[in-house]
Order: sequence, then structure tokens, then C-alpha cells
Amino acid sequence: MASPNPPAENSPESSDFAALLGAEIDRDATTARILDAALTLFADIGISRVSADDIARQAGVNRATLYRRVGAKDVIVRAALLRETARVLEQIAARLRHLDPADPEAAAERVTHGFATTVTLLRTNPILVKLLAVDRDQTLAAITIGAGDILALATAFVAEQLFATTGAVRDPETLAGMIVRLVHSLVLTPDAPPRLRDEPELRAFAAGYLTPVLLRTTRSSGVTGAPTRHEM
Repeated sequence: MASPNPPAENSPESSDFAALLGAEIDRDATTARILDAALTLFADIGISRVSADDIARQAGVNRATLYRRVGAKDVIVRAALLRETARVLEQIAARLRHLDPADPEAAAERVTHGFATTVTLLRTNPILVKLLAVDRDQTLAAITIGAGDILALATAFVAEQLFATTGAVRDPETLAGMIVRLVHSLVLTPDAPPRLRDEPELRAFAAGYLTPVLLRTTRSSGVTGAPTRHEM
């Protein structure tokens, strides 16, 4: 059967996300152990309080191996957070698997469910919650001004999901980047408008504002369910 969205130039058909994700998930065992050790320490005592030697000891490697496999501490911080991002994206993908991207009837649900699930999983992610609790300043720096690779991975994931969805816009990379930045803001600054406090509110927002933008089939028919001014 032909693809519902024929390949377009510079499309994610070649699976930019799969390539990026594979680089994170399929690391060698030693590098993976170093990054997982770093995440555990960062979450327990804070990024600023952890040294490269602490990470090496936790991972059971010497300092030379740590630098050879990953690099200095700032590189380890970025790589460890990117690894956790890859895990979260895999969780999101698993939550969407029951919705067939080739089914036009499932398209709107993929958008609303995907958006609500993503924000909720990130807000409740144990590693992120602990990092913000024990070392807020360093964590915020790492996941904002230092988050280029994280946002690029997330954008590739959203673009791939959109491209696979019947009725979605063509060439979705720019819109995917906008969605990722919106999610990023909602996770880090939940108390500013629009105040989307739970999954029903997230779903209503997605149905009213994202689905009409992301799905060609809804642009002319109109979609209801957007939060009112009072609700926002």
C-alpha cells in the first residue's frame, strides 16, 4: 500500500529521529553505564555538586576511560540529559502505538493524545523532578540554554510522527519545532498562560489549537473543544 503522505524533499522519511535515537540508545555498554551513573548522581545530589571523579567511581571506570568515552563534565551533562530524553520519547511512542497513523479517524487523537501525554510524562519524569528539586539553577541552564541537542532530538521525533500521520501537513519540521518549544515552555513554566493543569485541559487545548494547524483535514471543517478565555 502506498504511503499516505508521499515522500517530500527533506522529509523525515529517512528517519532522522531513528538515526538520532539510535545514537543515544545503542551506545556501548561502558558509555551507557557512565551516562546512567551521571544521571543517578545528578538527580541525587545535583549537577553542580557532582565531579567527573564521582561519575567515574559510580560507573566503575577510571578517569581516563570516562574522558575517552564521553568527555569532560559539561559534555557528560549534555549527553546524560539527551539519553534521558531519548528514553522519554520512547515512552511517548509506546503510548501512541495503538493509534494507527494510516487511519484518518485516528489522526486527531494522535495529536491530542500525543500532546497531552508528552507534557504529562515530562512534568512527572522522576529524573527531571529530582534534578529541579536538588539543583534548580544548574538544571535549568542545562535544559534551556544548553538544550539544543535535546530540542533537536525531540523535534525530529515530532516531525516523524506528523509525517507518518494521514492528513497531516507536509514538510512538518518547522511546525514540529514550534510544538516542541511550546511543550518545553509548558513543562518549565506551567503557571503562565495558557494554564493547562491536567490531561483534559491539555487535550482540549490540542484539539482546539493544534489539530487545526497540524491536520489538513480539519482546517476547513473546524474543530471545537478549545479552552475558553475564562478557562485559560
